[in-house]
Amino acid sequence: MKDQTGYLLIGIGIASILVGIYGAFRSGELIDSLSGVVIGVALIGTVIIERNKKDKSNKTN
Repeated sequence: MKDQTGYLLIGIGIASILVGIYGAFRSGELIDSLSGVVIGVALIGTVIIERNKKDKSNKTN
């Protein structure tokens, strides 16, 4: 994964988390905005996992 793509996915993930939190405060329904937070955390987690894989493969070579 290119660095630019990783940064874009992290940005989208952060935006998703923020919108989910804002929706929870705005509507008062936590369960309705939970999906935005979960999607954001999943995106950021995926980028971190992919970077760790890339780092480990570079150290072994």
